[in-house]
Amino acid sequence: MDCPGRIPASFNKGKSPLKMLKNKKFKELAKQYIDKYSLNLEGLNVLVPVIEQEPLLAGIISGMAGAGNIYMFDPKLNINRDTAFEEFGFNIKFVGSISTDLLAGLNIILKNSQIPLKADKIGCFAKKSSVISMFPETPDFINPKNVEPEILAQKEVSIIGLGPGDPKLGIYQRFSHMIIKKCYSLGIDVYRSRLLLAGNGDFLNCALSLLKSVGAVVYTYNTNSTADQSYVLKHLKGLDAIIVMDYPETDRQIIGSKGVISISDIVDVCPLVKVIHISGKTEIASLKLGNISYFPENAGHDSMSIKINDLGERAITELAVTSLKIAEDFLKSGKNSLLSSESVVTYKLLNQTSLLLGGRI
Repeated sequence: MDCPGRIPASFNKGKSPLKMLKNKKFKELAKQYIDKYSLNLEGLNVLVPVIEQEPLLAGIISGMAGAGNIYMFDPKLNINRDTAFEEFGFNIKFVGSISTDLLAGLNIILKNSQIPLKADKIGCFAKKSSVISMFPETPDFINPKNVEPEILAQKEVSIIGLGPGDPKLGIYQRFSHMIIKKCYSLGIDVYRSRLLLAGNGDFLNCALSLLKSVGAVVYTYNTNSTADQSYVLKHLKGLDAIIVMDYPETDRQIIGSKGVISISDIVDVCPLVKVIHISGKTEIASLKLGNISYFPENAGHDSMSIKINDLGERAITELAVTSLKIAEDFLKSGKNSLLSSESVVTYKLLNQTSLLLGGRI
């Protein structure tokens, strides 16, 4: 494969195909989190996606952190453009396709489903000084759905994702607040409501603590336990909502023919209950056939129903910064230049099995 290893020069000068930051608050937040995590991309070439809520955010963060060359992939583009942003003092190169020349010169790819990577080209990117950091549209950093299986299968390519259990990131706390938000959007007054949570680990503990603090009556089913279903069935009557929140996802079906809760259980005991899906195996089609209210209506059988945009501007910015930070740390650790005093965020190699070291900030 021909991998010249040079940055392509075929860019037209011109105005940005995207407008400047729509929400100026993102500039303030970007600076705040770049400083907090000591993000330093000096000398590194990065490819970042357009982010739905604030299209230029990842590019602006990269530039503010000193990146060498910043490429932003926009699938709507037919002509590559090199655009100067005078307010920030750097350029962003907008690309509508990804060539082998471009891949060969990159150090970091911040990937979501918008950035296509093909197995016949990715070999140009596979080197010790390069890494793919996942930034999925759904904040599932453990099993992201936005990376091609053939790319995950290539062990010579390093693919990393944030460790959602890192307490400094507060991902599970944010997920827990989403449960409250979803309840109120469905007309469920959380105060004194009766809720059943089906999940595990830190996320289950965070949600339980938060919901009890605001006055909800909460029952839990731990999907990692060996407990039988009798506890769940005992408390189905009078429930306002069943929250399916099995994350990290286990093999256990929560609602369905082989689930902890069967469709007939719900129909017979609590037919007016609302099922709120966050993450976990659920027979959505059976819920529909049983005329059981479930949300969101486009929930997947075993996919996460939270979108990263649902988390708000502060969370989007922090997660974008930290997703770039783990890429920086990964590259430094490969060169043995990562100092113990530097801020480090927990992350995992997604196409390998081990959790990487580095500690926490």
